[in-house]
Amino acid sequence: MKRIFAYLRFIPILFFFPVYKNNIRLRKDLDQWINTKNNKTFLGRLAVLLQSKKEFRNLFIHRNTYPKNHFLFRRWIKIWYPPEPTLYLECPDIGGGCYIQHGFATYVTAKKIGDNFHVNQQVTIGYSGPNALPTIKDNCMVMCGAKVLGDITLGNYTRVGANAVVIKDYKRGYGLLVGVPAKPKKEYPIEVLRKEGIAIEE
Repeated sequence: MKRIFAYLRFIPILFFFPVYKNNIRLRKDLDQWINTKNNKTFLGRLAVLLQSKKEFRNLFIHRNTYPKNHFLFRRWIKIWYPPEPTLYLECPDIGGGCYIQHGFATYVTAKKIGDNFHVNQQVTIGYSGPNALPTIKDNCMVMCGAKVLGDITLGNYTRVGANAVVIKDYKRGYGLLVGVPAKPKKEYPIEVLRKEGIAIEE
């Protein structure tokens, strides 16, 4: 019954299907949010997520803002699916496969965020001064209450622990940052990564 209601509520969004049907990043997002074994269709998964997850609504609006701003469609989405009011996604370049868990009281802006980004609630990613914004590479995760601030770079597979404050580069990636200010706690050994053919920036 819930799924039927989700599909009926989704009908107004279908009118704009040509706007978002070829959005590759949105399709990657859906793969992160719902297992294809449970619901294999693009539109079916989209309808269920818009019905059940307010934080996904914010992401859907973002995908229709960048790189091309579909202003009227964004307004239309908000009428039928009010987003989470305390979640702000202001980074213009967020890679596909973005997953937001809970997401309330969260502010995300950066120069660029890579693919498969995972963020929790009460997170701040943003400025430490004029134009001083972070760059976050692929497969990174920022846990609840954490802050990533300033003109810094987080390398691939960086995990930022709960309530950590990151204000320095961690370009090598493949590790966990914890504390205030954040420092590496668990890291994959460079020798192991190089044996796997993974280039590390130190």
